[in-house]
Amino acid sequence: MLPVRLAKAAVKTVALRSGRINEIRIRTGRPLFVTMGNESVSCGVICRPDETAYVLDKLCGGSMYSHGDTIREGFVSAPGGIRAGICGRAVTRDGRIDAVTDVTSIMIRIPQRAPGAADSLFDLLGSRGFCDNALVYSLPGVGKTTLLRELICLLASGGSARRVAVVDTRFELGAGIEDEPLNADFLLGYPRGKGIEIATRTMAPQFIVCDEIASSDDARAVEEAASSGVRIIASIHAGTIDEARASPFASRLTDNGFFTVFAGLSRDGDGRYSAELTADP
Repeated sequence: MLPVRLAKAAVKTVALRSGRINEIRIRTGRPLFVTMGNESVSCGVICRPDETAYVLDKLCGGSMYSHGDTIREGFVSAPGGIRAGICGRAVTRDGRIDAVTDVTSIMIRIPQRAPGAADSLFDLLGSRGFCDNALVYSLPGVGKTTLLRELICLLASGGSARRVAVVDTRFELGAGIEDEPLNADFLLGYPRGKGIEIATRTMAPQFIVCDEIASSDDARAVEEAASSGVRIIASIHAGTIDEARASPFASRLTDNGFFTVFAGLSRDGDGRYSAELTADP
C-alpha cells in the first residue's frame, strides 16, 4: 500500500534494526516513521503530498466515497485486518463532522498473530469455570486487539470449543483468523452496541468478544447481553486497573462487580507481551 520510495525506506530501516514492524506513519512534509516494539524510528525520507494521497487511495481500494463514514470517524479498514488512522481537515456542520478533506496524516497499524499471548488469561478463566466477564486494558497500541484475537482462537477451538460471537466493529479482531475452523461468528463493521444486541438475540453465543467499550450505549448493550447469560470479553483504553475501573463508560460495570477478571497489558522493547492478571472473588 506504500509507494515504492517509502516502501524501500521502511524495509531498509526495519532490516537494519532487525525489528518487527507494528506501525507505519505517513505525514505530508514530515519524515516517514515506523514503530517497532515501543520504539518509533525515522526512515530518513520526507513524505510528499502525492505519496500520502497514493496511500489513502490504496487503503480505500480506489473509492474514498465508500469509506466516507469511517473516515469521518478517523479511520479506514483495509483487507487483511489492517486499520489506518486518518487525520486531515474536518468539514463540520452544527458541531458534527460532515467530511474530512486534505488528509495529511495516516497511521497504518499492522495486525500481528502472537500465539501464546492469551494463554495465561485463558487458563485463569478456565480455572474459574469460564463464568467470568473479563476486561482487557492497556494504553493504545500495546496489544489489546492482539490478545483478544488469540483468546478468540483458544475459546472457539479444541474438543470443548465454546460458541463465540465476535463483534468486530473496525475489522481488526478477525484479522488472520476468519478462515480458521473456529466455533465463532464474526459480525463485521457492526456498531458495537448493536452488534452485541444482534449477536445475543440471534446467535446464542456463550461468549461475546468485542473491542474498546467507548460509549454508554456499548456499556448498556454489554449489561443486557450478560443478563441473558452470555459472558463478555471486552477491552478499554487505560494505563492501570484503577483507571480501567474508573473509566466513564466502564465504571457503571466495574462498580457493580460486572467484570471480575482484569488483564493489564504491557510490552517490552522487543515487542514481547506480558499480562498482569487480577481476579475479584
